[in-house]
Amino acid sequence: MALRRSRAWSPKAIPFGFFILLLGLWGIFVPLVGPYFNFGFFTDETWNFMGRHWELLILPGIAAAVGGLMLMLPTRGGGWLGGMLATSAGIWFLVAPSLYPLWSSGTVHPIRHTETITALLWIGYFYGTGALITYFAGYGQGLLSPRTVVEEVPVAPPTETRERVVTQT
Repeated sequence: MALRRSRAWSPKAIPFGFFILLLGLWGIFVPLVGPYFNFGFFTDETWNFMGRHWELLILPGIAAAVGGLMLMLPTRGGGWLGGMLATSAGIWFLVAPSLYPLWSSGTVHPIRHTETITALLWIGYFYGTGALITYFAGYGQGLLSPRTVVEEVPVAPPTETRERVVTQT
């Protein structure tokens, strides 16, 4: 048996890149059009670009969308870099609401809704989006890692036999 390492790009990463792309687009557009459906987090105004939107949602959404596109590329290095970019964006979605008060004077809280809608807002805007992006990016990167392939290779029979000569002294 022979072992060889396969370093080829895997088309199995395409669906994961596509899901990351969709989640990145969700992160970009949900703060802008969410208020149409009473799903606004910081404001009830549609297409209102606030600094919090840019820092917490739109920029990581762009990073996730670009990372998802790169994960679908048929190059191993581009896919790996796209996976890392998407993973970073997913982690940013997860930790940014907690870290936001450290660099700004404001806090992150949704506008007045019922407790159920508030929970869905946190999941839909930050935690669910970030967790899914991070999961899909990690899985997609795992598909791009080198794999060991075991192949059976026929071994040719020996062509000549060697005799052992013993000399006595």
